[in-house]
Amino acid sequence: MQEMILQIIDKLALRKPVDIKLTTRSAKIAALYEPVYSDRGNLKSHKITVFLSEDNNRSLRVLIAHELIHAWQEEKKKTDTHGESFRETAEYIEDVFGLGGIYDPECDE
Repeated sequence: MQEMILQIIDKLALRKPVDIKLTTRSAKIAALYEPVYSDRGNLKSHKITVFLSEDNNRSLRVLIAHELIHAWQEEKKKTDTHGESFRETAEYIEDVFGLGGIYDPECDE
């Protein structure tokens, strides 16, 4: 899985470091993306937290790919969270990596 994550980061051309944390702490969401900014307002890195739960209807790979697209949006200053730029990029990553469900209209609206 690590290799696939690195390949997605490469395909998205992410320039900032990505920190991925897996936790069993309860949450109402499956995963969370948080940009990390310096005191001067410059993007320093990306923080992704995945909340491992039997309730998650998406695989770990899909959840991480989903959040990496949010990192891409942050670097590209795209503000349409699950809008057109997200959906188009999700479709591209799904096609390249054989993943499905990166964008799920039932969960992501």
